[in-house]
Amino acid sequence: MKKLILITSLVIASQILSAQNYKTSTSDMKEVNSKIEVLGNKNEQNSIITVLVDKNWNGIGMLMGKNATFTMNWQNVLNSQFIKLEFESKRKTGDSKAIIFKATAFYKIVNDTTVIGNWFDSRGVSFPLKGSVKANELIIFWGSEETEMGKTIYSNSNNNEITVEDFIKIKGTYTKFGYAIYKAKD
Repeated sequence: MKKLILITSLVIASQILSAQNYKTSTSDMKEVNSKIEVLGNKNEQNSIITVLVDKNWNGIGMLMGKNATFTMNWQNVLNSQFIKLEFESKRKTGDSKAIIFKATAFYKIVNDTTVIGNWFDSRGVSFPLKGSVKANELIIFWGSEETEMGKTIYSNSNNNEITVEDFIKIKGTYTKFGYAIYKAKD
């Protein structure tokens, strides 16, 4: 049943994004496509997206008060129309069993500063993503009233590390539940 829900969610998300693209003029789409291509080319522009894409990242940090390890892999996909994130976290419980969490997200660069997307995870939960891109920072607000809400902040330092902070929104206040420092393993 979870697979059916996940597949249905992916199909609906794809149709929504396709419908949004259909409504956009051809000249607007050429501009968006050129920006995605530029963001995916490390030699063209120094953006956090260009730093993230086409690399495998390993992180260490804290998740829900426990030591955790993390991986993330960002790739241009579907003719560079989207950026795909594959994410995994592992943390140990009190009895030394590992809790493994996996997620896949698809992002689309809308303009110079705006990114939208959808998140799908191993809990069977999916939700929308919307955020802003800067040279050294990506802020993503995630979730909905029906699921959960929060934000993730990706920061690029000058020493080739990515810092990621995760917050959940509880009663209107963002509370940090995760923190990691990633280094590229490639």
